[in-house]
Amino acid sequence: MISQNKAVEIAKEYARETGHGWDERFHEAVRASFDGKSVWVISTSDLKFSEDLPWMMESMPNPVKYYIDVSSGECIAVGGRGSATLRLNK
Repeated sequence: MISQNKAVEIAKEYARETGHGWDERFHEAVRASFDGKSVWVISTSDLKFSEDLPWMMESMPNPVKYYIDVSSGECIAVGGRGSATLRLNK
């Protein structure tokens, strides 16, 4: 079983590997159930913070959620706005 901090690290690494941004100023982890599995849902945004971005981009990033399996530590799905999720098959 992985800890909350480890789940955040895994989500951050997955975001880096896939080219998604990671907001260092905002991310949170919540335990939940997804497809019958116990997961950590890591919520953040898809933009890296930058002083050079227009104010709207800084204030209105797109939310992203990473679903990390508590048992295996694997990122099993990624979600965005609303309830749409992409299940990952590895």
